[in-house]
Amino acid sequence: MELKDFIIKEDVKRKYVLDASAIIKWYYFENESDLEAADYIHEKVARDEIIIVSPDLMIYEVLNFFAFKLEISAEKIDDVIAELNDIIFIINTDYSVQKKASGLSRKIRTSIYDSMYLALSHSLNCPLITADKKLKLDAQKENCSILLLSELKDAY
Repeated sequence: MELKDFIIKEDVKRKYVLDASAIIKWYYFENESDLEAADYIHEKVARDEIIIVSPDLMIYEVLNFFAFKLEISAEKIDDVIAELNDIIFIINTDYSVQKKASGLSRKIRTSIYDSMYLALSHSLNCPLITADKKLKLDAQKENCSILLLSELKDAY
């Protein structure tokens, strides 16, 4: 789905950009924190109460994470990929998002991967939810709208 099509179709619901650090907590629990908050978001999106958006980069990051978790079966990973494609709007970013990400990456000295989430969040005018505390600190330098999973405890 293209970014402009997404904006037109789903402009009425609350939306958030979610990064891979938060999404992974839906499926992998060992040594993970903020699982209740992650589960809360997962339930809300599964019930179609909120919209979760991620750049297509997210799928690659999640797959990369699971590539090193050999205790997770290939079938389970297939199920994860299928669900992510069903419940998340996975956006193919356009030039404007890529340009914004490039500028942010250089300005706040964070990876282009993290900056893609921030740029998409900015383009959609919705908060980014992450489990990455360093990313939040870096993003606040540019007044990016960003929440930590741990800050969502008040939501439930």
